[in-house]
Amino acid sequence: MTPDRSGTVPPGAAHTHDGGPAGAAERMATMTTTTTGDASAGWEAAARDHLRGLVAAQQRAWAAGDGAAFAATFTEDADFVAVDGSHLRTRSGIAASMQEGFDGFMAGTRLTDPREWHIRFAGPDLAVVVTSGVCVLWPGADTGRPEDLSIQTRVAVRGDGGWLFTAFQNGRMRPPAPPPAR
Repeated sequence: MTPDRSGTVPPGAAHTHDGGPAGAAERMATMTTTTTGDASAGWEAAARDHLRGLVAAQQRAWAAGDGAAFAATFTEDADFVAVDGSHLRTRSGIAASMQEGFDGFMAGTRLTDPREWHIRFAGPDLAVVVTSGVCVLWPGADTGRPEDLSIQTRVAVRGDGGWLFTAFQNGRMRPPAPPPAR
């Protein structure tokens, strides 16, 4: 069964999995469209847990000031765009830059939990993870200022070793402007 223009396979439609190229395309369409169905497939639930675990590992590494552990959540050839717009390339580049920050201006900081999550599967081995409402907490702080809230977009790939992030972009969330006076 082929998905319609929206990418949805009609409920109850038969799927053939013959192992050939057409079968692979149908398997991908089936797995992709389960993200919008009523019941998530087992692979999707496990993948969501793993992806959330990678973000938690980043939070733990940040709190520990461990650049190598933070970078271990990325592929070897990852791209990382920081909130200041700097573009870090490769796992080792991310590790070095993060460690420099942890040893300097980010010493003693930690990340808040995301306020919102959006995980979308573009295929069985490709996911987009958007977390928002994240803030760096400085030593002694329990909350962050609204102007410090960030939104992160991560692209994750699944390989032989499981899921890792291959791209990351961090940007500031802007509070909505107040309505104009009348």
